[in-house]
Amino acid sequence: MLDKIRKLLGVKDIPEEVTPLYRGARSEREALALLKEARRRDEQRRRRAIQDLEVFGSMEEELLEEGKGEVSESRRLMLARRIKEIRGKVEELNGRIENIYNKRVAIFNEHIGSLETVLELTTEELPDKKTMEEMAIRARELLENLEKSKELAQGIAQTQEPPQPDEEEKKILREMERRADLDLEKAEIEKIGADAEKPETVEPEPKSKERRKEAPEPEEKPEIEFED
Repeated sequence: MLDKIRKLLGVKDIPEEVTPLYRGARSEREALALLKEARRRDEQRRRRAIQDLEVFGSMEEELLEEGKGEVSESRRLMLARRIKEIRGKVEELNGRIENIYNKRVAIFNEHIGSLETVLELTTEELPDKKTMEEMAIRARELLENLEKSKELAQGIAQTQEPPQPDEEEKKILREMERRADLDLEKAEIEKIGADAEKPETVEPEPKSKERRKEAPEPEEKPEIEFED
């Protein structure tokens, strides 16, 4: 079937993403059904990966906010390692979306369009419902086996968590500190602004408890009468 597909499409090489599907098909129509099922599955996985990215983004923001106000160094380091783990998953998901799902969906679209054009010129009957379901199951199994083979070939490196923060964790810790400093600066600016808006009040001078003593009026001297 693979050689037949090459001749139908007029190509020399078939991408590895669709080669197992063509090899597992018994006819051109079955190959088309397998390609459509594979595309549907990857589009669904891509949507789920995008949703996971949004969740991880919210989690990272919450951890950063928690870390900026944390005073315990051990707790801050634990939060930094959690953020590092989340960022690693985000990087992995972005790589999957770009290098696997987007790439495969584009290849599937290209071959589906080519096969549909070719099959429009033929009079081959469409497979029945039972055959379509069997082809869908076969497509899922082929894709699962292909992905398992890639994972085994690449391997997943398991590294022991270091007791001291590495460079990435130190960078996250500094990011927490910057956020805390920005909050302090913002609060200080708001405080200064609030103080500047308050009207100045003039305190009255304290009244003296002791009243000033009024100067006594000069005493009038009595007139002395002299006898004649």
